[in-house]
Amino acid sequence: MMLSKPKFHFLLLLIFLIATGACAQSTEPRRIENSPVRADTAIAITPRNFPSHTAADVEHAFKVAAEISSHAVFIYQWHELNIDVVRLMVAKSKKSGLKPILGLSPTTLDQGRKELDLPPDVRRKAGLSVSFANPIIRKAFIKTARALARLRPPYLCLATEINFLAMQRLNEYLHFASLYQEAYRAVKQLSPQTKVFVSFQWEWMRILDAREPHKIKEHSKVIDIFRPRLDVVGFTTYPSPFHASPEKLPHDYYFWMYRHINHSDEVLLMEVGWPTGGSGNNIEQQAFIQRLPELLSRVNVSVIAWALLHDVGMAEFDANLNTVGLITRNGDKKPGYTNFKALHDATR
Repeated sequence: MMLSKPKFHFLLLLIFLIATGACAQSTEPRRIENSPVRADTAIAITPRNFPSHTAADVEHAFKVAAEISSHAVFIYQWHELNIDVVRLMVAKSKKSGLKPILGLSPTTLDQGRKELDLPPDVRRKAGLSVSFANPIIRKAFIKTARALARLRPPYLCLATEINFLAMQRLNEYLHFASLYQEAYRAVKQLSPQTKVFVSFQWEWMRILDAREPHKIKEHSKVIDIFRPRLDVVGFTTYPSPFHASPEKLPHDYYFWMYRHINHSDEVLLMEVGWPTGGSGNNIEQQAFIQRLPELLSRVNVSVIAWALLHDVGMAEFDANLNTVGLITRNGDKKPGYTNFKALHDATR
């Protein structure tokens, strides 16, 4: 999810990646013919009244989600992951006819995703060495990845918006990239069909390109360091803090990603959002959803996952994140709900 602006500490990372010979993409994307979006739809299952919700609210959320999506998204901070809860959510998804997409966040949301988000027992055992280089932390992360793999999800994201870590703590990013390679192999041993990946924050990819247009090839290395064990390329996208309205988004807003990835890459938009509070409103959210088919028409996107089903009331979120849902906290459908449902119906 979108956070406050992080500092830029890319130079050493780019030098390292160039030295290791990681592949870079051309700065000029190859043109492809316009085509309608064929992507499936997904949504993060947030119930009404969250976080003061009831079991009935959860059941209702799955029912509503099944009307407008084919996949259900569940993203968990590592420190609060409860595998029994995840197992229950996966079961409820399948019962509702939804395919689960699981996400794990090993970096903190409230600290700009620059600190490690460790379970209490792992932090205690790790002592003062809080790093992805610590064998205790690495072993624990792989154990968690294995536990999620046993649920056989179609998609498993092992880090969300991980490029924030690269922008702020180079060494930890490199340590995590190494850990990801091990975790990927561990997941595949248990669930070969699961597509494993990490996600990157798209707006900050574009911002870097705008600030350093002569380094676009180098910026691609932030993604390429995870290859070849990257089954899909995941992105999160929240344009409203950086663009006055959906109409202001350039026509190549997402096609720009082919400066960083291959045309053969499967793209999964792990979080897509436009708020109805803060930097947005109902009209803009609706207009953004209406523009998505146009903006994504030339992108090999397999899943478009809207960030939240219902608005939430989280103290650590700002007005943008709390109001990015398609339905208000008390259950009133926003205008954008109808448009997202139409997007879903068009792909069925």
